[in-house]
Amino acid sequence: MHTILIAHHDVDYAEELASELRGSGFYTIVTCPGPFPPQRCIQCDTGYCPLSDGAHLLIYDPTLTSLDAAGNLHYLAADSALANPDVPMLLAWSPDSMPNAGVLLAIRESAPWVHVASSEPTTLRRQVQELLLAQAHSLEATR
Repeated sequence: MHTILIAHHDVDYAEELASELRGSGFYTIVTCPGPFPPQRCIQCDTGYCPLSDGAHLLIYDPTLTSLDAAGNLHYLAADSALANPDVPMLLAWSPDSMPNAGVLLAIRESAPWVHVASSEPTTLRRQVQELLLAQAHSLEATR
């Protein structure tokens, strides 16, 4: 069974995504709303996140941010994609929170393997299946 991490500040939207994917019966879903200020994301301070480390697929809110110990702002999708380059990632946002095009461009420039998630449930499920299948083929090829 594959594990999917959904990191999204909109808890209701994250649960909607999770329910859609759980309905297929093939995935374990873990959700993370990101840190609540003044807390920081462990990814920013250590370069490691135990939730993303155990995932086969990442679905991230491109606007999810956190400060590090020095007060520098981090886009968690970019940080997680760079820390886990072998794990496929989809960027997803709720209809109420369209990200700035500059943010999407910056994430894609730093991690060009990241894809934008479909807002249509059937297409999203197909995207998830195709990314997980491609990852499995890639892992087999390196053995």
